[in-house]
Amino acid sequence: MTLNVNRVKTANRDDWLIPVDYLVIHYTAVDLKDTLDIFMNPESCVSSHLVIDTDGEIYELVDCLNGHAYRGWHAGVSEWEGVQGLNDCSIGIELVNYNGNVFPFTEEQYQSLHWVMARFKEHYPNLRNPERVIGHEHIAGFRGKADPGVLFDWSRFYQENYPTLTAPLRPAVCPKALQESLMQLKESEPESQAAKSQFWRSVSLLTETTVRLIEEAKG
Repeated sequence: MTLNVNRVKTANRDDWLIPVDYLVIHYTAVDLKDTLDIFMNPESCVSSHLVIDTDGEIYELVDCLNGHAYRGWHAGVSEWEGVQGLNDCSIGIELVNYNGNVFPFTEEQYQSLHWVMARFKEHYPNLRNPERVIGHEHIAGFRGKADPGVLFDWSRFYQENYPTLTAPLRPAVCPKALQESLMQLKESEPESQAAKSQFWRSVSLLTETTVRLIEEAKG
């Protein structure tokens, strides 16, 4: 399988190479246009190495596919198994999806992920270990991050990309009751594309606030 890669370089990066110890999967919360607008805007101070649209089209914003990775700005304040600040040691992939706790990911996205993973496992030995692939929610759920969400099929991802290895558990942080409430908001989404993207971005901010408060109450 060979896919076309759109190389759209963002200034929201650091021009030094990082060790690739982890891969972090996100959802965008907005459509492709708004995703690229945000990641290309220097004032946003955010980016991701790759964006994969709903049709499987791949956009490389920060170098990573050719065996070297610069530091992207996707993980933020984060921690995983004693490692803090995962921007320093991880590649970030954004899957275009308004909210992965509400909308499933597409067949084309899983296919593109499979192609990307083959490249990554060739170039980055640490990513040959399924334990090194995590969701944003697993490294930053304590501050409300809830992506890729309940509807990302981790079982499928691991089966397709690590068929002979034991898949780690990757539970979603979004509680079932919250997910059910979010699902009901689909009936209220606007018709225009621009308004729809803004609506679901607001929903994702609400999701993050709710998850953060839940996590704070636990501790």
